[in-house]
Amino acid sequence: MPKVLSTLPTGESSSVPILKRNQACHQCRRRKLKCDARRPCTTCVRSHRNSVNHAPPGIDVPPLECTFDEVSEDGAQPHAVPKNRYERLENRISELEALLRQKDAASQRSTFVDLASANDPESSASTTPSASTGSLGKPYNVSQNAPFISNAAPFHQTFPSIPTSPLIPAHISPVNTPPQNGITSNGSQPGFNYATQVLWPNWPHDLPPLELLQHLVEVFFAFHPHSNRMFHGPSFLASLSLPPSHSEFPHIAILHAVCAVGSFYTIAVPPPPLPNFAETPADDLFQTAYKRRKAMPDSFGELHAKFATLAIDESTVLGERLFECQQATTILTWFYHTHAKWADMFLMTGRATRYLVPLGLNMCPPFHSISKSLRAPSIIPPARTVIEDETRRNTFWLTYATERLYSSGNGWAMSLDDQDVSQLFPVRADQFEQGILVPPKDRQWAHSPDILLTHPPEQTDSFVLYIKASIVMSRVKTFNLRFRAKNFAGDLTMVPPPGSTTADQCATAQYIDPRETSGFKEIDHLVSSFVSSFPRGFRDPVQDGVLDIHLLLAILAPNIAKILLHDPHVDLKRKGCISVQRNLEAAHAVLDQLYAIWSTSFDLTLLDNFCCFAFFMSGRVLIRFLHEAKEAGNQAQLVTFRTELEYIRIALAKIGSRIPLAYRYAKMLDDIILQSVGLLDELVLPNFQHPSFPTSSDFSIIPTAAEDGSQNKLELLLGIGPSTLAFN
Repeated sequence: MPKVLSTLPTGESSSVPILKRNQACHQCRRRKLKCDARRPCTTCVRSHRNSVNHAPPGIDVPPLECTFDEVSEDGAQPHAVPKNRYERLENRISELEALLRQKDAASQRSTFVDLASANDPESSASTTPSASTGSLGKPYNVSQNAPFISNAAPFHQTFPSIPTSPLIPAHISPVNTPPQNGITSNGSQPGFNYATQVLWPNWPHDLPPLELLQHLVEVFFAFHPHSNRMFHGPSFLASLSLPPSHSEFPHIAILHAVCAVGSFYTIAVPPPPLPNFAETPADDLFQTAYKRRKAMPDSFGELHAKFATLAIDESTVLGERLFECQQATTILTWFYHTHAKWADMFLMTGRATRYLVPLGLNMCPPFHSISKSLRAPSIIPPARTVIEDETRRNTFWLTYATERLYSSGNGWAMSLDDQDVSQLFPVRADQFEQGILVPPKDRQWAHSPDILLTHPPEQTDSFVLYIKASIVMSRVKTFNLRFRAKNFAGDLTMVPPPGSTTADQCATAQYIDPRETSGFKEIDHLVSSFVSSFPRGFRDPVQDGVLDIHLLLAILAPNIAKILLHDPHVDLKRKGCISVQRNLEAAHAVLDQLYAIWSTSFDLTLLDNFCCFAFFMSGRVLIRFLHEAKEAGNQAQLVTFRTELEYIRIALAKIGSRIPLAYRYAKMLDDIILQSVGLLDELVLPNFQHPSFPTSSDFSIIPTAAEDGSQNKLELLLGIGPSTLAFN
């Protein structure tokens, strides 16, 4: 814009100053006219006078308007002045958001352990974090009491930082004093942000009130073992403090999915009703049909799972925030599995796994396809930060592990082949929390040779071992699924060597013993050697009263893989059957871990869902040995196997008091006992409705038949008959 000379009053200096930048009025700059910077300027006065003189009769001419930027004495312009009231409000909101982010950054330096110490000074010495864990993942001493979340305390005051490690103190239990249905004592409203004292007018109507939402986020991060690897805790909590219209506010699908999963860990919302096993089988795949027949309403968790699915569908068709849709889909698989909705879980797991491919999360440069394609390897933009990149990688591996472990009990094909995975393994927890860049040359690849039996200490933590255990499970399931087809095709690793007993008997895969093939022997060696290859310090998930759930899963998974590999070939009548020995070893290894957990005061309901499946599979193995001991009349073995089996049944009953999946597994195990062994003389019947830690007073030893002989034995065994059982 051309500079304009200012007209000076008569008597002043004859030197004419040149206008500096942005000294002209807004109106002259907009109309590209010369301005003398008077207030009002001559141009605006002349234009207004002309408008007044030539205005039609009866028309009111607006008043003279001549506005300027505020300029400091030295002529520098610190910032532009808002042109209207809305711009001033928006600028004020931006300033408040900046202050809020600074406050969150300061509060994130404190930890959940610091909060526990502040609430209980006597426990400060015993809750000192271990130097081996990350800054946010702190183990706690089992002898101290954990602070519970008060229903009147704001989110950022009660939970300034979330542990990002699966090291869970053995005394922590789900929250028992939450805000009831989002209604607080001070009459707070939905969308009220306690950190800024702002009532968000555009709060999504399907989300629960903000206090209840924050409470559910708290328990999700505190108690779900994978939450702090799916999300970077400090970043997620900071984004939750933003207004819902902000681009960095968490996707609504994630919040709905978190609400669904968090509902299992709190009494803030009513739990779903337990199934009536007299009307529906425990292993029912399609539970929605039963609910519809009974006109049962959706529970809180089911309702928000549906909201999450709708939000995912809407964002997917629009191509918006696709990675967050991926995260929400994976969280929904956790919900459906916990709810024992097997059909929904299988479909959602397949969707989550296939979602990974167009996002390019299953591969990492330079291992993309060599073919020329019209589409890029990934339809989402590259990660902007190290934390964002590692979050994407963690999400891929969690989705992968979820499908491999949660679907290990069925014989259906998996959604993503291992040969299509060319991804780096995750970094350690402390590196992820701090956003440390670890170059690929210092890390392991999923397709590297001997990756499952080589664990460099600088690249290994319990989460990495958990991911490797899921790969072991994947290889076992792939072997079982493809053996017959590969044998038919003449794959040398799936054909018994010439002269073997099986090869001489029959040439079809239907009767071939896979144990004589080199492929089976290779898988069996991998499964048997996996846990023993762990570095020292990663072989006991319970240390000093602290349970590392990821390490527990890394130990349980290969033992269950061993059962799945050998169980079809067990022959208890044949002496020296290697599969009999392998199955019993695996079942006892799982039982040993249960003994170790139960030796502490850890709440079993906080275990990962796969633990329920591991206990159930071990119980199935013990039932076979119990049946054989009963037929052989071996009283010593009968007592031993019965005691071990009862231990598993009581554990499933305890977990089933909160987790529907365990409740159904307990019933399924009882069904197998009845079908394989029959009614025992004195059977300990768990009280599934009892919420406290199982003790001898929580169970009744019941006879095999009622005194009058009228009680149905099946109903008596399972506790589902019309008569009421009395529990001590």
